[in-house]
Amino acid sequence: MTMDVLAETVALLMKEAAAEIVMPRFRALAAHEIEEKSPADLVTIADREAELWLSPRLERLVAGSRVLGEEAAAAAPALLSHLHDDTPLWTVDPVDGTGNFAAGRETFGLMIALVEQGQTRRAWIYLPIEQELAVAEQGGGAVWIDASGAHRLEAGCPTANPASQHASFYTRFMPEDWKKGIESYAANVGSTSAFLCSAVDYTNVARGRHDFITYHRMLPWDHAPGSLILREAGGVVRNLETDEDYAPRTLEGPHLVARDEESWERVAAAIREGRGG
Repeated sequence: MTMDVLAETVALLMKEAAAEIVMPRFRALAAHEIEEKSPADLVTIADREAELWLSPRLERLVAGSRVLGEEAAAAAPALLSHLHDDTPLWTVDPVDGTGNFAAGRETFGLMIALVEQGQTRRAWIYLPIEQELAVAEQGGGAVWIDASGAHRLEAGCPTANPASQHASFYTRFMPEDWKKGIESYAANVGSTSAFLCSAVDYTNVARGRHDFITYHRMLPWDHAPGSLILREAGGVVRNLETDEDYAPRTLEGPHLVARDEESWERVAAAIREGRGG
């Protein structure tokens, strides 16, 4: 995949927002600059200011487009209805992993996707601590850009032995039967982590560093970018119950994220068996 003008422009906007708005607040937030939108769901001044800065700049890049940002949607949930019309949408997560950011942990990132007619066409994930970037275009592949240059992303295939696998099993919000099946499988997995940051989780799987993730709540700003990047790297993001691939109009799971089709099928079967059917 070669970065075109649109890919380059969005990447530069993300880097500027990170440098000018997000990073100056890292480990420098005052107490009044952190709020709780709902229990355990934080927002900071950096989230709000970065989204407000990015929104008009993104909307100028595609005629008739509008931004569906995490913070704007939190204030006006009716904005999610635009997922079901033909408006080109920019999903924006200005600081993914806000809880980590507010606590001074380095696992956070900026995420943007361009959604058209219910499909994710473009995706960007920027990790400002590492100054690393993932970019994907539907049907055009995905690249990872770091200090050594640009590299095509290929998720590869994990070992079939659970004891040698690394996964992140998020079961909050998960129905109890699916939670049972996931926990049954997770008991045999060699290594698990919970970064609480989709930007980090998806790019870890796309890079072949981790093998699986499970999610239930599928808000588009959290999942549209990473799901496209992973798919273009050879991975799978699919609903365990319906066997449907993730799309931005899907707001609930249970979803299993895997590095490749074969491992998705194998782990999905094990989770279903552990669930009891």
